[in-house]
Amino acid sequence: MFRVVPRFRATALSLVAVGLTTVLCSRVVPVNATTAAMAYLLVILFIGTVATLSEGIIASVAAMLLFNFYFLPPIGKFTISDPQNWIALFAFLTVALVSSKLSTNFRRQQEKLLNSQREIERLYALSRSMLLGDSGGEVRRLIVNKVIELFEFSEAALFEASSGVIQRSTPNSAIPEERLRQASVRGAVEYDEARRMTLVPITLGGVHLGTLGFCGPRLGEGNLQALANTIAIGLAQSEAREAHSRAEAVRKSEELKSILIDALAHDLKTPLTAIDAAADLLLRPDLVSADQRRDMLAVIREEVAGLKRIMEEAIHLARLDANRIRLHHEEIEIQDLVSSTLAALGHQTSGHEIEIEIPAQLSKVNADRELITQALKQLIDNALKYSPANTAITISASQVDGVVSITVHDRGEGLTALERGQVFEKFYRARNDGLGVQGSGMGLAIAKEIVEAHGGSIRVESEPGAGSRFTMSLAVAKAPAEAEHQQA
Repeated sequence: MFRVVPRFRATALSLVAVGLTTVLCSRVVPVNATTAAMAYLLVILFIGTVATLSEGIIASVAAMLLFNFYFLPPIGKFTISDPQNWIALFAFLTVALVSSKLSTNFRRQQEKLLNSQREIERLYALSRSMLLGDSGGEVRRLIVNKVIELFEFSEAALFEASSGVIQRSTPNSAIPEERLRQASVRGAVEYDEARRMTLVPITLGGVHLGTLGFCGPRLGEGNLQALANTIAIGLAQSEAREAHSRAEAVRKSEELKSILIDALAHDLKTPLTAIDAAADLLLRPDLVSADQRRDMLAVIREEVAGLKRIMEEAIHLARLDANRIRLHHEEIEIQDLVSSTLAALGHQTSGHEIEIEIPAQLSKVNADRELITQALKQLIDNALKYSPANTAITISASQVDGVVSITVHDRGEGLTALERGQVFEKFYRARNDGLGVQGSGMGLAIAKEIVEAHGGSIRVESEPGAGSRFTMSLAVAKAPAEAEHQQA
């Protein structure tokens, strides 16, 4: 019934068009038989371009009968007095039928071209989505979601043979897992008419990559093969990217280990030498006085504290690179954060004046207290190292649009544009390291990793001769009501 109504309507409209042409040529603007025949042919040609062949044939027969009745003598009868008019009539009918057939074929070819163009556009959109996917899991989700969007399937599922993972568009999918696995092994397209389900094996170079199953419109063999090939290339590219990422991670890990060992060997040499020399003298009490003994013990204690700091930085950096850090969030007052950080630094701040500029009504931040203290400690420690003795270090804070920024301003030599771009890299040391500044170059890298793990940001503003301003920004802690509203 759904198809009968449109077909009947098209036929009726075709007959109406032929009838209107008859009225126009016989009543409104009377014309001769030749002109009327041309008018009929134009109408039939138009009908053939917009309707099917059957409508064109019906319109051609109707036009022949009306042409005979209204324009060939004797007028008003379905007879022909002149035998030559029989030839003209059948010539008209032949031309009308051929014109209708050619118009219909042209329209069909046009529809095929449009369908091919749509398929190409769909496959291009699918390919583009897969290329934009970063990881394997994201690519699988994109494939399933995109085929549903582009091909109007009711549901879809993708089985990947290498991992055994099945990505489904809906949790309660009607596509059986076992049939997805079996179709991948068989390597042949399967149809289930009862469920309107199609299972397409995904292969590339003879290797079975998986199966795409979907419920909905049945695609042609060519379209199915093109879809399967596109998905196969996308899955292969995703696997290649994942393999490259794993290899790159291994390479960087090995490189980091080598650099870390070199840096630690360099930074441990000086304090160990000092500790060894002091211990050697302490073992010979006849050569040192009581005051010298106290000084040597102070040196040992200071160098041991430095060694502990180096080891803590190395451990923090290794944990951050291995993604083993787990954040334990709590609401923290900025004033308390600064105070506890300065207390942890202890006597290291004794050679500088510390200026604190923190507004009383500043909002709290939601962060891991131990880690964020470590990040701020690195910024302050960096300022202490690269500032001349007895100069001021300013620690300030501000709040703008739900973000709290903590700034550490030193009065050191400042950084060039090149140094500003590298200062947060692992093991980077500034140009004035020749001045005897100790450190492994890990502190600012650790601060950056910690702040970014909290969803914040860190930046530096500096000019040579004007000191540096290191700023870390964190989102303010949300009120309970606001947090519940966002989760809802």
